[in-house]
Amino acid sequence: MKAAPFSRALFMLALVREALRLPFEHDRQTALAAIGPYESRGKGRGGWQKSRRTVAMDKRATLKARNKRRSK
Repeated sequence: MKAAPFSRALFMLALVREALRLPFEHDRQTALAAIGPYESRGKGRGGWQKSRRTVAMDKRATLKARNKRRSK
């Protein structure tokens, strides 16, 4: 497989297409069951942040509060 985006998904799609081309229903079901589920490797760049609060956020909030007190 190439190191292109979605190469694993495209490979599985090709396997499913080949399985659906089989002439008998029983053979199709057997081939689809043999493919198994798609499992991501977890290399996506999106997603959500695991911790909403970070040390940097707390430091910025502390500095802002200090600066507000100083400017009064």
